Amino acid sequence: MLFEFAKYAAALVTIAGAVGMFVKWAVVKPIKTYIDIATCQIHPDANGGRSLADISKTVARIELKQICIENRIVAIEDLVTKPRAKKASI
Repeated sequence: MLFEFAKYAAALVTIAGAVGMFVKWAVVKPIKTYIDIATCQIHPDANGGRSLADISKTVARIELKQICIENRIVAIEDLVTKPRAKKASI
């Protein structure tokens, strides 16, 4: 009786292993390939080593430079449109 149970258990484990291997080959591998293709632009080695995080940092730097330039332009416009009072020369 125990020997019969062991044979059936071994057969079930073998079948489950074969089904698991088939699922891995037929389902998991294509999904993983699809995900790799869909996310290839944000991989660390994509675009010459520039990842999405690098691009985000670059955009933040550009934004800071733009703010500095905007402040300088506002200051220049204030000087041009609102000149300081000249001192009376004697």
